[in-house]
Amino acid sequence: MSSVPVGLVVVTILFGSAVLGLVVARFLPEHHLSPETKNAVSVSMAVVGTLSALVVGLLISASDASFNKKASEVAEMSTDMINLDRLLRRYGPEAQDIHAMLRRYAEAKRQDLFPAKTAHKPDMENKATLSVLEAIQDRILALAPANDTQRWLQAQSLQATDAIMAAHWQLVQEDASRTPRPLLVLVMFWFVVIFASFGLFAPCNVTSLVAILLCSVGIGSAIRMTSELQTPFTGLIRISGEPMAHAVAEIGG
Repeated sequence: MSSVPVGLVVVTILFGSAVLGLVVARFLPEHHLSPETKNAVSVSMAVVGTLSALVVGLLISASDASFNKKASEVAEMSTDMINLDRLLRRYGPEAQDIHAMLRRYAEAKRQDLFPAKTAHKPDMENKATLSVLEAIQDRILALAPANDTQRWLQAQSLQATDAIMAAHWQLVQEDASRTPRPLLVLVMFWFVVIFASFGLFAPCNVTSLVAILLCSVGIGSAIRMTSELQTPFTGLIRISGEPMAHAVAEIGG
């Protein structure tokens, strides 16, 4: 489910909880809505509200850290590709075929992470693209250095391919990592209880309903932000593809 529907579902559930509270309040005995009862409920909901706000803040912070980490990994992978390109150029004519393979890999990886058609989903674990990188490693290993300079360039090239390979699998593993669904359900339950208490004691007029609706939109936006940051290659908030585009242009130049 995309982040936009998630936000709309959250807003609908929370506002519906408040409306349910308004309806229930009409059927409760008078002593259940006394000022003393209202104070007790308000204090209790303040505790739950504080806890909910802390958890949502931690979720957004963790998602933002994950987003920034993936953006850094894409930039580092692009840098390693450019570095490998320069090393192969310095090695000499013997590495021309490997350089051509690197160009194909860079273009394929860019397409995997940042598809030209937005309808296509990113493919972190494209086996065909990975096989090209493995073939590059094999070809570098098969080189026969004629002097110390070429031996050094070969060793550095292998380190660069190792770094690219590590970044590939790190992105794959991190893409499978998400906020546990039971935790989100628990947080939603807390907010449902809070909004139901809002409706229980709120006057039934347009002003109070609009205020509750805006509050539910705020919570929905926060949950949506968490979902957006956890899918950095899709959605409204995305990792920039400029580093990868620059690497493709540099290698193809």
